[in-house]
Amino acid sequence: MTAQSAAGNLDRNEIQGMAMRPYRFPFAHYHLLNVSEAAKARRWFSGVAGRCTTVAGLDASPSQAFNVALSWQGLSAIGVQEATLSSFSQEFQQGMAARADRLGDVGDSAPARWDAPFNERVHVLVVVSAMTTADRDAASTALLSDVRDNGLTAAGAIDAKLLAGPDGRLAPIEHFGYRDGITEPSIEGSGEPALPGAGIPDAAGWRALRAGEFVLGQPDETGAVPDLPTPASFSGNGSFVVLRKLHQHVWAFRNYLRSSAKDDADAALLAAKMMGRWQSGAPLALTAKQDDPALAADPKRNNDFTYLDDLQGTSCPVGAHVRRLNPRSGLTGPNGASVHRHRLLRQGLPYGSRLPADATADDGAERGAVMLLVNADIARQFEFVQKVWINDGDFAGLENEKDPMIGGNDGSGTFTIPRVGPPRRRLQKLPAFVSTRGGEYFFLPGIAALRSFADSPAGTTS
Repeated sequence: MTAQSAAGNLDRNEIQGMAMRPYRFPFAHYHLLNVSEAAKARRWFSGVAGRCTTVAGLDASPSQAFNVALSWQGLSAIGVQEATLSSFSQEFQQGMAARADRLGDVGDSAPARWDAPFNERVHVLVVVSAMTTADRDAASTALLSDVRDNGLTAAGAIDAKLLAGPDGRLAPIEHFGYRDGITEPSIEGSGEPALPGAGIPDAAGWRALRAGEFVLGQPDETGAVPDLPTPASFSGNGSFVVLRKLHQHVWAFRNYLRSSAKDDADAALLAAKMMGRWQSGAPLALTAKQDDPALAADPKRNNDFTYLDDLQGTSCPVGAHVRRLNPRSGLTGPNGASVHRHRLLRQGLPYGSRLPADATADDGAERGAVMLLVNADIARQFEFVQKVWINDGDFAGLENEKDPMIGGNDGSGTFTIPRVGPPRRRLQKLPAFVSTRGGEYFFLPGIAALRSFADSPAGTTS
């Protein structure tokens, strides 16, 4: 199979589900494994290919999902041919830790401070997702029992799940208290509806992004099929998963708001300006003065905007977190074509317990989010967003400002809030509210590639 023969022929049964569809399972275990015996491990990967949840398999709304991915070191460890290994991009070959300076993972976020096993090596990521803790735990127990005799060793696991909302029920919120997962991209051929705001604005309203922005061997937004790692039979229908373990300094965030605001209402406004949405998920672009939970709960309205009517950022600051991660037409004009070449499909869940709302001090607990960011081109998509949109001090002409929520701030940062009439408001001495605690780049193979592992050394054309 060549890149051209694969182009446009999207086989949803051959693509792992997390490459094209946002996962909405409330519970997950992220298992990290290392290869100890190459031949046994290859047979194991081939054997579990049929268990992997595919894009088509998600149509039935399964109660659990199973997906596997390998780092470049993992591909090397199972015996992938040198010609194939060297055909992968430089950033994937080097791995995340080696790219720390480019990503802004310095100081408290430096690899030297990362949690095990990210402080050493990670070959394999296995994602076990489920609708119940019982199903997740049973699947994880079976996995760990299975890998012991199949050339793999368990290096660690992260327990992740949705947090309890204000009413005590599980909800898609993160540790700072904000609704998460609203701005997922619509992808052509995924089977998901193209909701307003999730794709690219056009004459008909919104269209989904081309599959090639997320799946190798498919046409991307340029209309072309990018070059693939060789052979195409191995890399086609694959994708890349960027794993980031991010610790959230919740107490520091709350304390900063208290010290910067006039009162509770002002603190809520400042936080919304920094985030770009109110806690309910209602966007400032549509409701700048007060929260609107009804708007937030409506998927046909809560993401339906472009920023074209707010180019100065008086409703939603240009440097707000969600606007940096997806500037839409507010950065490049009506078409915004270049903006959409940097989109990411976000998977993942929070880890750790919530800091109580009435806490009077930091409890020192580990809490944060595991981000699984899916893209077809790590440099153009994830690394560009991380380096330029999140940490570049001159993003959109903002002088020396970084993302106020997840940027690499060090206590000297600023955040500008434009206003109509009175002078703009500027927050000073922004500390880091998020620190990196681990991460790696993984290749998410297509189903056929996984099956091929048992037949011959992976990456050959036989």
